[in-house]
Amino acid sequence: MADIEKLDDPVWNFVLNSKLIPYIPYVRSFWDNIEDIDITGTGVHPIKGEGTPPGLQYRVTNTPVRSPIKHIQVFPFVPTAYLNLTNVPGGANRMVSRVCADNAFTIEEFTIIEKSNLPSTYHQGQFVAFVPTDRLNSVKELGKWVYLTAPEMIALMQGVVTNAIKQKLIRYI
Repeated sequence: MADIEKLDDPVWNFVLNSKLIPYIPYVRSFWDNIEDIDITGTGVHPIKGEGTPPGLQYRVTNTPVRSPIKHIQVFPFVPTAYLNLTNVPGGANRMVSRVCADNAFTIEEFTIIEKSNLPSTYHQGQFVAFVPTDRLNSVKELGKWVYLTAPEMIALMQGVVTNAIKQKLIRYI
């Protein structure tokens, strides 16, 4: 039988922390400038920029309910394959799952959330998302991303709220 205490060694928190620390400045910049991101559709998009660590991406979902991280529609993440975790008893994926269990793993102002086997994100592999802890604690106060067509935006600019716009908004109230 496996030695559970060996698998839960605090060194794994340190190892995961050391692998994720290089991403923190870029993730912080992402969250600081989230209003400036040109959201053109749902899916996975790379986070570009000079010096950006490999594998850093962001996910956009259509509604807060369908997001892998409930009520967080846009979030940066990195697939754990990019972290080069080796020689981990029980496997690297299990170690990451254990360290991040119950949203208990944080780095500075971010909660690190592990997800895996999601058909809509990065070939169903494991990834870790970076979400500001204060956003997780106040998800009810966040705004919602609502996709509007060009005619709907024109109508709003003219002061007209069409029935289609009302139908898109009613589910969030």
